[in-house]
Amino acid sequence: MENKFRVLRIIGTLWKILAWIALIGGILLAIGVLLIGILGSGGIILRQFGQDPSLMPGAVGVVSGIAGFIISVIISIIYFLMLYAVGELIYLLLAIEENTRQTMHLMREEAPEASSMPSR
Repeated sequence: MENKFRVLRIIGTLWKILAWIALIGGILLAIGVLLIGILGSGGIILRQFGQDPSLMPGAVGVVSGIAGFIISVIISIIYFLMLYAVGELIYLLLAIEENTRQTMHLMREEAPEASSMPSR
């Protein structure tokens, strides 16, 4: 059977590729947040908000870096799952259409045979 809806197949594949890009980018972002927290750049951010970074302990940067890392990874995984699910949904709908068309074709082939059978 011919494959119909080529554009939908391409779109489904693009959604899956976009999901992987979002996951990889999110993990890289999370690693960046962790490094910024560990390396102590949190003091620069506190200065921008008018706070005195010397009043806060150094662990605040590490703790906020770890928290930011965990939150970023969780959000990245959620985005990945949502985007990948859209791509899979498109493929699911295409499979349903193909199976329906194939079933209809098989039913049409058997319909003449059933009508030619003698009734009891």
